[in-house]
Amino acid sequence: MRRTLPSTISLACFEATFRHRNVTRAAEELNMTQSAVSRRLMELESRLGKSLFRRVKKKLVPEASAIQYAKDLGRILGELEAATTQFIAQGKESGLLTVAVPPTLASRWLIPRLNDFIVRHHLIDLNLVSKIKRFDFDSEDIDVAVHLGDGKWPGVHMQPLMDDYVVPVCAPDLLEGRQLNSAADLLQYSLIQHATRPLLWTNWFASQGVENAKAVAGPKFEFYSHAIQAATSGIGIALMSDLVVSKEIEEGSLIVPFGTPKKFEDGYYFAYPHSMVNNVNAQTFGFWLQQQCANYVASNRADCG
Repeated sequence: MRRTLPSTISLACFEATFRHRNVTRAAEELNMTQSAVSRRLMELESRLGKSLFRRVKKKLVPEASAIQYAKDLGRILGELEAATTQFIAQGKESGLLTVAVPPTLASRWLIPRLNDFIVRHHLIDLNLVSKIKRFDFDSEDIDVAVHLGDGKWPGVHMQPLMDDYVVPVCAPDLLEGRQLNSAADLLQYSLIQHATRPLLWTNWFASQGVENAKAVAGPKFEFYSHAIQAATSGIGIALMSDLVVSKEIEEGSLIVPFGTPKKFEDGYYFAYPHSMVNNVNAQTFGFWLQQQCANYVASNRADCG
């Protein structure tokens, strides 16, 4: 069956003229002559059997029936352009990739390693945005994410990167020279809490064989960076992912008062929606992330329990 479909050039001429209400400006946008656009409009009107515009005091005014048609065409032509661009770029690394990352993980771990990706894949333009909690890929302009969680995210592909190892840390002066011999000894001090992981201390103490309601009490911070600053300021003891406090431990501004880094409840994942399954930029970044995480684990987690 033959389709009732005018040429896309004629449709583009009509849609551009509708937006500009001017044939000359439409011609400039489409890189055509004014007479060529006018001819395409007349051909389209002849094909449709209806007038699209009328002239009122030398101005183009769209007919009532043409207004919705033009709006629909604008949406359809936009989708055609996007589909064509995606097809042309398929199999090639190029363009923008927006990545959501927890802010402290980004500044403490990812960004120091990012130049390696930029050098290897210089045609991919990364746009990093901060996200602490799970979000909706459908409603936000984000392509992929590095996510710390339990691996459950309905409708989203979750590719494991590495386990989360946590360790208690505090300022050296907080202990005043005292030696902590058990996990229960930490309860003598203020416990810095994470707003996004409210049961972290409770679960950690339970894993150490200590049950105490005081584990949920203490100053609470939403951002890991604030919790780290609170610990270095001597406010209390924080339970942190080891990879975000390694610099402070190495410099001596934070110490580990008890125990060693231990694998805990959550893990790091490369998360992406179904629309990114065959996206070259997304999968290239995900593969690079896996390599970086594997290198980190091999270098820093060999002796961790």
